[in-house]
Amino acid sequence: MDKYIDERFDRVQRALTTLIDSVTKYTPSTTQANELAQADKELSEGLHELQTHQNNYLRIQELRKEADDLDAQIKTTVSLLWNTRKEITATPTTSYPSSGPRYDFSYSDLLNYARRIARTTVPPPGVTNGVDLSAPPADQGTSAEQTPITATTDNALVTNGTPATTTQPQPTASADPSQPSQPSQQTSQQTFTTALPEHMADSVNLLEGAVFYPWPGEDRIRNGALEQCQRLVNAGVDPVGYDPEEEERKRLAAREEAERREALEAEERRKREEERFARARAAALERERQRQAAAQAAAGGEGTGPAGQSSPEARRDSKPKQFQFMGGLDDEDDD
Repeated sequence: MDKYIDERFDRVQRALTTLIDSVTKYTPSTTQANELAQADKELSEGLHELQTHQNNYLRIQELRKEADDLDAQIKTTVSLLWNTRKEITATPTTSYPSSGPRYDFSYSDLLNYARRIARTTVPPPGVTNGVDLSAPPADQGTSAEQTPITATTDNALVTNGTPATTTQPQPTASADPSQPSQPSQQTSQQTFTTALPEHMADSVNLLEGAVFYPWPGEDRIRNGALEQCQRLVNAGVDPVGYDPEEEERKRLAAREEAERREALEAEERRKREEERFARARAAALERERQRQAAAQAAAGGEGTGPAGQSSPEARRDSKPKQFQFMGGLDDEDDD
């Protein structure tokens, strides 16, 4: 590229020198001027090509540098992979005992357990956040500096314990001696603080007396799953594989079965009572019939006297008998 540009510079220089000599000799020629213009045009094209060449060369250098960086990165990655594989193969495997209980769990179970115990792993917000543990306790020094504010009659405020008072100008003595001179006005001040009293500060502080324990309380444990497992163990039930919903379903099924059995037993008792009452009514009816038959037989043998007249005993027996409850009931049943 340098030789290419040098040739165009030389051509421009020769054309320019020839044109200057012709002008100096007072023999100018348009051909020499055209030759200079043509040489200048070729020089411009050569410079443009030189710019393109330089840009391409810079791009090639960048690509080469990027290729070298990528090669180095690949080598580093391969070396890291090789070292990692070497460490993995050199790590001894853990041998778990074949005997003993093994419990499988998933990541969701582990995250749920961590979420449930998270409230007892860190203190509540505000208990230790922003508290300088290196500072002395409140009972050994002042907890907060009280900023006094002083109110004056002329609306002047006092901050940081420095009173800023303004005094009104005193009136001059009157020229009239009959009027007594007025006394100078004294500025009255009233001081109060922005800090709350100690008994009120303890009341409004929500974290006053807050104690953090890194474990759940006894009442929370008694209302949790551990207490339920302990109750199952005390009742002789294995907590492993215990399904409360299945147990509830079995309990409801057992109760329904007991209710159905009680209903069947009640129905059987009712049927037995009805059969017993029916047998008792049949026996009473049979006894009543036997008694009536015996009474009729006795009346037929002794009721007729001489000349076909009935005796007084027969007439007494022929009177209608007194109403009997069982007999009437039996007659109604027969009807």
